[in-house]
Amino acid sequence: MKDDLVVLVPGIMGTALTRNGADVWDLTPEAMSRLLRPRSTREILKLPEGIGDDDPEAPDALQLGGVIHGRRLLPGLVSTMEDQGLRERLGIEEERFAEFPYDWRLSNRNSAEKLARFVQDRLTRWQETADPQRFPRARDAKVIFLCRSMGGLVVRYYTEVLGGWEQTRSVATLGTPFSGSVKALRFLTGRMRWVPSPFDEWIHEVCSTYPSLGQLIPTYRVVIDPAGGRSRLNGQPVEGVDTRMIDDSFAFFQETQDAIEENDAVHGRDRYTLIALGGDKHRTDQALSFRSGARPAFHQDFSDSGDPEDRGLRLFGDGTVAHVAQTPPEWRDTGRTVWLDSRHADLINADHALKQLRRICDGLEPAGVLSTGEPVAVELPDFARAGQPFDVWATNADAAMGLRVRRLGEDGRCVAEEVMRPCDGGNSFRAELRAEAGRWTLEVCSKVLGHSCRDVLLVVQ
Repeated sequence: MKDDLVVLVPGIMGTALTRNGADVWDLTPEAMSRLLRPRSTREILKLPEGIGDDDPEAPDALQLGGVIHGRRLLPGLVSTMEDQGLRERLGIEEERFAEFPYDWRLSNRNSAEKLARFVQDRLTRWQETADPQRFPRARDAKVIFLCRSMGGLVVRYYTEVLGGWEQTRSVATLGTPFSGSVKALRFLTGRMRWVPSPFDEWIHEVCSTYPSLGQLIPTYRVVIDPAGGRSRLNGQPVEGVDTRMIDDSFAFFQETQDAIEENDAVHGRDRYTLIALGGDKHRTDQALSFRSGARPAFHQDFSDSGDPEDRGLRLFGDGTVAHVAQTPPEWRDTGRTVWLDSRHADLINADHALKQLRRICDGLEPAGVLSTGEPVAVELPDFARAGQPFDVWATNADAAMGLRVRRLGEDGRCVAEEVMRPCDGGNSFRAELRAEAGRWTLEVCSKVLGHSCRDVLLVVQ
């Protein structure tokens, strides 16, 4: 209802982590260069081996800054577009809106415990201090959660395992990897697309110490076998990934699903409203196979599976999380998810997402499927070298769309624009670009359709 407290829970890179006042995960070209120095900032960013669900102690602990509303990216894994003015765009009063900052490196169990304390404090305060003239039902208020990406896993653990559903009115997730992400596994093996050596090496060195990223290892039937069908990853060694990290991902997933099943049986399935919003138009890592030992090969489709039914599975996703993984597993039907045209980084800014979120925050029932159904799939790099060419691709398009690629600066102004040219028979389009060092927005747009798709690009010397 309109008297409920609204809490924004960000995902990876969504909270500033600081040391001595400096935001150590603000990856600019200059920051990337510093990370290559011996005994550099890398040591600050790492977590101690075997930290599990615990908090780090000095000197490994970082201080929390605020929730970030600008562009950020972790090359090879995830990016976020700015969401400036989100509260105002959703029509939420300032006093009933809260943001939950947390150390996104740590176990999602740890973060959920902290969320429980945060909600207890903020909800009680809201119930006791809200103006009864403006918010007459605030004393009976609950929480409406808006979750970006991994933030949805934190909230699910809080609501289901820790019993937070009793304080929850509704949960809206945007690109949450309920069943993990193949891109996350690729990232943890150190085999990121577009990210060259030595940057890939230090990213792998640092981020393989983060329990939260291990809990993104895919738990759906992701391993394809030409002689059989699909199977799950548990029990399969993966080169470059600690087996304990794989085990923990499955344990975290199962712990949450067991709690959901028990809560459904005891308290009913309508104890709060859950709505999942996701992207389903863009080429996304879907599966992996093992041809020689523990070294995986990554796939964007299931064509190598020995089961003919697998080859007909829906492909694509939001560029980071596969289509199937953005739907809560207990739904068993991806048709209940609200599908959007945006990439992972920009889901929260999609017009249709904002319309849905406004309804949820106003205490209204979620609307039906809101996607415009634009078929254009976009593939954008997230990392490049200054002055060197890189490609931007669009598929399922046609020449009448008049597709262009624009490069936007920090202030949102266009600094370069290229026409996308047809290739591969006409429904695929490509543009080659170069850029100077900086953090840019790439936008594929069509004035004819009034359609655009954006993501973040980091260019280093």
